[in-house]
Amino acid sequence: MTEITANTTFSQQINQILRIPSPLQKLNDKIFDEKSIKVFVKRDDLIHPEISGNKWRKLKYNLLNASHLGYRSILTFGGAYSNHIYATAAAGKYFDFETIGIIRGDELNINSSQTLKFATECGMKLHFVTRNDYRAMRENPQNHPLIQSFIHSKIVPEGGTNESALGGVGEMVDEITEQLGYAPDYIICPVGTGGTISGIIAKSAIKTQVIGICVLKNGHYLQEEVSRLVESNVGYQKHNFEILWDCHHGGYAKKTPQLMNFIEAFYEKYSFEIEYIYSGKMFFAFDELIKSKIMPNSTVVLIHTGGIQGLQLKNE
Repeated sequence: MTEITANTTFSQQINQILRIPSPLQKLNDKIFDEKSIKVFVKRDDLIHPEISGNKWRKLKYNLLNASHLGYRSILTFGGAYSNHIYATAAAGKYFDFETIGIIRGDELNINSSQTLKFATECGMKLHFVTRNDYRAMRENPQNHPLIQSFIHSKIVPEGGTNESALGGVGEMVDEITEQLGYAPDYIICPVGTGGTISGIIAKSAIKTQVIGICVLKNGHYLQEEVSRLVESNVGYQKHNFEILWDCHHGGYAKKTPQLMNFIEAFYEKYSFEIEYIYSGKMFFAFDELIKSKIMPNSTVVLIHTGGIQGLQLKNE
């Protein structure tokens, strides 16, 4: 852990602890050459071992806003294997915030998963609630008695997706443009709660087509949520995006033999890990998009949103 002095500002802490900008790695493949396509991966998985990927991007301005408003406590929501809970707990440890996690499943405890154990070791205080209570307080946190008992805490929604999250994600688009020297023709990312793709759309150039790979079954409701988040950020609707709904391999955290074989072959070829919940499904879908949707003589950037550490913990 980097040593932080009492006089270090929060922004300076970010630059000392995290790898920003994250690397932009070029991928090589015969089919890319045949179509004159340049393919890059935005390696947000390398931002930090514990606060990686889009989880940091979405947390950044939530934490900065909390600090500016005088909050020293963050309250958020998640499940037993939540990458967001994991990253928020780690961020609290590194940036000196108290963290509180509302965890769905009253049968759980700190030893129910390595993610929850890690969160506790980082100092996060966990509160386990029934799934019905969890749903009620997630949808209307301000009016729930348990949440009201933490009035001095900044509330961050499940997954970190809110208006504040879009600014951090948008900075990733700025990094890509600076690293390439121009705006790419396509940016492709996985879609879970809609925050990452919304931030990308909001900041992307008109010439950039943003393609989201939904990892949820029956996730069509996210179309409206993404449109709402983008409009709240830029003040108008943008139409340079689409979300593909049939690339989920059975649903959230589900997997197929084809997907797992692809992930294994991907690692052998490129020597970095992807996982089956988010990034694996995106890269699998891109393998098909090359044949049908990606135009020749274009530049494509695929967003590696991290999640590797959380997946490794889940598999232990």
